[in-house]
Amino acid sequence: MDTSLLRYTDLPIGDRAAFELVCARHGFAPVHFDISACADPSDEAHERLVTVRRGGWAQSYHDRHGQWIRQFEADLTCRFFK
Repeated sequence: MDTSLLRYTDLPIGDRAAFELVCARHGFAPVHFDISACADPSDEAHERLVTVRRGGWAQSYHDRHGQWIRQFEADLTCRFFK
């Protein structure tokens, strides 16, 4: 499985803007997170699986056309990454 480490600046422009906004709303900066993405082998549509890490915490999200950002924000709201 090919995994590539991304910075938030490597995200598509729409995802990047949404990611920056979500981070700011919760008192973070995008540089506080490491992002990696790979094709999801279990998904027939071969959507990306986006993994966000901060410190010892990591969470993976199915991309689904940017829906991962909503899931990421829900995790920030629940203080998963604090």
